[in-house]
Amino acid sequence: MAPSAAPIPRAQLWTAGFVLVCLANMLGYGSNLLLSPIMPLYVESLGGTPFVAGLMISAFSVLSFILRPLMGHLTDRWSVRGTLGLGSGIIGVLGLAFLVPGLLVAFPANAIRGIGWGALNTAGSAAAALLVPQSRRAEGSGYYLASSTIASAFAPAIALWLLAGTGQFSHIFILAGALGIGGAAATLRLPRAGAGSTSLWDALKPRGRLSLESFVERRVLLCSALVMAVTATTPALSAFIPTYAFSLGVENIGLYYIVAGLSSISSRLVLGRWVDRGSRGVWLLGGYGSLIVGFAILANTSSLQGFLLAAIATGLGQSLVQTSLMALAIDLSEKARMGKAMATFSMFYRLGEGIGAPIAGALIQGFGFQAMYYGAIVSILGGVAYAAYNWRVVGRGPEPR
Repeated sequence: MAPSAAPIPRAQLWTAGFVLVCLANMLGYGSNLLLSPIMPLYVESLGGTPFVAGLMISAFSVLSFILRPLMGHLTDRWSVRGTLGLGSGIIGVLGLAFLVPGLLVAFPANAIRGIGWGALNTAGSAAAALLVPQSRRAEGSGYYLASSTIASAFAPAIALWLLAGTGQFSHIFILAGALGIGGAAATLRLPRAGAGSTSLWDALKPRGRLSLESFVERRVLLCSALVMAVTATTPALSAFIPTYAFSLGVENIGLYYIVAGLSSISSRLVLGRWVDRGSRGVWLLGGYGSLIVGFAILANTSSLQGFLLAAIATGLGQSLVQTSLMALAIDLSEKARMGKAMATFSMFYRLGEGIGAPIAGALIQGFGFQAMYYGAIVSILGGVAYAAYNWRVVGRGPEPR
């Protein structure tokens, strides 16, 4: 009887480098998300208006968005580790800058933090893409994304708890600064990844004729458009949930965010290894389907239980969509342009949110909350149709080992 073939060992995923990238990502996200929910309150305490707070938040988002291609360029030409460390350091140091009271300090500090945020998201995603084994890309992407979801689930609550318990903003600023600087420290031990070899100064110098291709990776535009179909619905899943619950008389809506976060994290941990089997597109459509179910529940619920069921469905859907599309983006990218690829891909997260927010508000004002959630379903169906149209690419399976 012939001996059975020995099973092929799975490639190692949890290397020291991958752990450090996830740690730096979680600390950077934690630093930023400690400040996000309390920034309007801090501006008000300094004598500013909600309009000024909105301008501060916009300055953060605008700089993060428009400079993200440059961060991808630095990631590829200079250093993955250097760009990630620089981004984490900027987030941490500028978090401490808020300890100096005054709008003249707070406004530029928050704007410059946006540069660090763009560098963190771009270089962190590129580092994860380059460090995960080819045969475990979706699993590794899911774990990397879960590191930010952990921060998203708990950092805002910690910030609000500190403010309510002490009545002071300084404790939050110190913690935010420490997390950002801790993330920068974690990058010091990262192994070399990517093709960058020039100095930072040389990387900033123009080389040859500049074009769209110098900063944008066309190969991932398909994945970017597909993820935008989901991120356009993010305001409906976050910003407008408390207002909707209040209009229905539903209390303890904070549980929605905890359940959504736990659903997203647990689905990535449980399903991580399975998403690398079979077609990227099948998992993508499964995620889209789960989101449609969640939005349908939200459009027709009037109880906390309905909100929590929707949180489970949307948390699962977002994790499947983001994981499968990030893995597909990595599949389609060149290693030498991974920074530009992840910059392009992550830009569409912010673009989707920026487009979706005013549309959601207009639907609520014109037709009510239900119309917003049915509109979200239309956005997801648009993603389904576009995925089907491009199934030759989207429906591909993982690359062979």
